[in-house]
Amino acid sequence: MALFGKKKKTEETAAQPAENKQNNSVTDEMKIILEAREEEQKEREAKALERQQEQDEAVKAKDQIEDQAKLAAQKLLSEPYAPQGMTFFMVCDEIPLSAIPETEGNIIIRGNLRGTVKAGAEVYLYQGNGDKFTVKIEKIRNDNREYVDEISFERVELEITRGNLPQPTDPDEDASRPVRRFAVLTDAKGIEDMSDPTCRGMAAAGNPRTLAMLCEYGRFGKDPEYFSITMDSLMTSEFVTPVKIQQLKNGKSSLSFAGVRSKQDPDTPFLPVFTDNKLIKRAQEHGFGGPGLDQRFVMSFAQTAAIARDDHHKGFLVNPGGPVTITIPTKLINDMVKTKTFKDRFGEGAADNPSLALGGTGNTKLDNFIGNGGPDIPGLQKIIISNPTNNPEFLAIEKAVKSYCGSRANIAKLMILMLAPESEPKNQKYFCIIDCPEDVFQDECKGLVPVMKPFMKSIKTIQFQLYSKMADKETFAKRSKWLYSKLPL
Repeated sequence: MALFGKKKKTEETAAQPAENKQNNSVTDEMKIILEAREEEQKEREAKALERQQEQDEAVKAKDQIEDQAKLAAQKLLSEPYAPQGMTFFMVCDEIPLSAIPETEGNIIIRGNLRGTVKAGAEVYLYQGNGDKFTVKIEKIRNDNREYVDEISFERVELEITRGNLPQPTDPDEDASRPVRRFAVLTDAKGIEDMSDPTCRGMAAAGNPRTLAMLCEYGRFGKDPEYFSITMDSLMTSEFVTPVKIQQLKNGKSSLSFAGVRSKQDPDTPFLPVFTDNKLIKRAQEHGFGGPGLDQRFVMSFAQTAAIARDDHHKGFLVNPGGPVTITIPTKLINDMVKTKTFKDRFGEGAADNPSLALGGTGNTKLDNFIGNGGPDIPGLQKIIISNPTNNPEFLAIEKAVKSYCGSRANIAKLMILMLAPESEPKNQKYFCIIDCPEDVFQDECKGLVPVMKPFMKSIKTIQFQLYSKMADKETFAKRSKWLYSKLPL
């Protein structure tokens, strides 16, 4: 028995290493599998962490861009540099077709509101090539989907009336989308330059659409649709630039333009232009432009494009004094002047010769603006402004004009001054400044002519000016005397 038991134990002992070897082999294989799974898990976790970090960075960048846009809008809307009549604006970045308005026929739009808006306000909607429509804000919803009567600087949903937006003329047109993406809603009416038929958009005295689009450039600059609309907006704008105007011996003038360099491209000179008289005024008050360049010159986009591509500029900078600055290099200008929008507005080759674009001779030797003072510009002469003399002629005009203004509900104030070229001080004309709504300005001018003409014996010419379109009108009014005012001065 003892031998049997010993033999069995010996056999078990002999069999044990083979079994252990098999167990060890399985353990090693599982260890490899487990290690591989652990590596995969670590890799998945690392990728998930990387994705989360990318998402966090994207959210952070988006929030930063939004903060910058909000800050730019706050600066733009602050007094005394707010464009005329502008207390808010919104770029409509979402037109939800699935949203159902409470009133049939109304339109739902969404966007980031800049400024303050109230329900019931009549406002303006800009879209297309400088087209402007009047609509009414009927409902306001905040980001929590709550209806409110007033809201400031938030993501909003607005229900607006169709106003005078045109109805579709073609059955195939999308009647449900009268408002296009990136349309601009604002209470700023803007000022159209009626003397420049090529500038269908807003004049340099106030271009609300372009200003609003530029404020959102950081958010949507990479969006092809937004970029295209912004470029169209620039092509329907006027610009103001600091210049030095020198009087020539022949009674004409020469212009010298500035050249500035951006932080991103310190070796390249650009033409500085501003979309608003108030913005250039603010920049000049802070020393922008340098000695001698303290005057201002208003240009169409064609003129801007021509000068920005001369021998001394490689493009132009829009609003270099802020609140939002963008660079339009020569290559982009070359593409813009080839577009149908540009050709329809200005004609083929309108921006190819700076001298011709400014009304000069077209002589290429005169295109070296900074080098020799610029082209020989007809009509740009220094003007002397003075008060009229209280002679019998003017006293009769004054009496007739006061009587006329008293019967006209739309004329708030009126002023008459004298204009004469410095080179011909005796060649005077009456300069009649009228403070009235823009839409009745032409009618009031036509009404005043027969009132004044019978008494105009020594001076035969009248020039009319709408007060709201004047640069620095507040300063001008302080230095001059109103002939007529419905309110005490």
